[in-house]
Amino acid sequence: MGRLLLGACALRFLDAFVLILPFYTVMFAEHGLSPVQIGVILMSWSTVGMVLEVPCGVLADRVSRRWLLATAQAVRALGFFVWLAFPNFWGFLAGLMLWGLKSATLSGAFEAVVYDELKALGREDEYARVIGRTQAARFSGVLAASLGAAVVSPLGYPTLIWASVAAGLAASGAALLLPRAPRAMAVAQWGYLAHLKRGALEAASLPGVLPLMLFIAGMQAVVSACADYWQLFGRDVGLSKPGIALFLAALAGVGAAASAVAHRLHGLSHRALCLMLTAAGGCVVAAAATYQAWSVVLLMTYVALYWMVDVNADARFQHAIRPETRATLGSVKGFTMQCGTSVLMLGFGLVAGAASYRVAFLSAGVLAMLIGGGYALASLRPAPRPSPAPTQR
Repeated sequence: MGRLLLGACALRFLDAFVLILPFYTVMFAEHGLSPVQIGVILMSWSTVGMVLEVPCGVLADRVSRRWLLATAQAVRALGFFVWLAFPNFWGFLAGLMLWGLKSATLSGAFEAVVYDELKALGREDEYARVIGRTQAARFSGVLAASLGAAVVSPLGYPTLIWASVAAGLAASGAALLLPRAPRAMAVAQWGYLAHLKRGALEAASLPGVLPLMLFIAGMQAVVSACADYWQLFGRDVGLSKPGIALFLAALAGVGAAASAVAHRLHGLSHRALCLMLTAAGGCVVAAAATYQAWSVVLLMTYVALYWMVDVNADARFQHAIRPETRATLGSVKGFTMQCGTSVLMLGFGLVAGAASYRVAFLSAGVLAMLIGGGYALASLRPAPRPSPAPTQR
């Protein structure tokens, strides 16, 4: 248990310790890219995830997950080299696509490593607490990177990117610290299409899994579509570059705290989680409506609500599925999320280009409210009663 928690938290911290993170969309804008071009680049990241999410998950059920995660981190470091060599639209596009490959590999494989190792220890009931701690470690990495970026930003973007390369290589080493979780299925029994079909059928047939998966994927799609634009929110409301970095550090600190304590809300009903998501979307709407420097406080509230919902919803999803296809089902969930994210990222850029970033943020908040409110209303419907058994004659 100790090695699992140490390795998982180290990987998530270093994975997030990317000093260019608070500035890369600002960097794109300062290199002359339009809102639509930025939207296309961000969509490319999500599209790579959409295409590779499920294959990476299936691969993670067959090969060493530790080496898969380590290789993915090295691939993202290569993408940062591309940014240094080609600081233009095509270079930024290629680099972010390599980042997307890393993200596709991480999602299903990492969750499967954590849950299956806990299962082997007979402590799978602690998944929400452990995954919450790893999320807290990830946010701590974002927090540390943002604070570091606030100090290093006067040295320019190349320095920030080189530091991000070093963190990626360190994260690759941390992945190898993870324990050898039991493989989900023997290689002799493995077949790509059969395994993928089984995962898809389980998502559709297991009680409550499909609605929960769609809820998580929809919620994460909205959040992922906005995440890369918060730095532009900070720029538009008048924050300096160090101020933008500190703003993202504050968001990370709030997210870390919320993720660490989220497991304490495990007793909440699904309806309550949906209402919390609705309130989170309302915070984004209010921030976009006011659009002042102090509006960032509303976004901190939004981040806290979202991560408390996400950790608990993901724990319920993991408890509801089977170990044989855990990584694949996690990647099916990620694939669904990436489909939504690709559309929303491009849509965000199109709305920002046609109107303004402010209107795009407002639209995203409304969408989050619709998802949370829609699922809350759906939960009010009574469950269908079983048909009475036929009378014996």
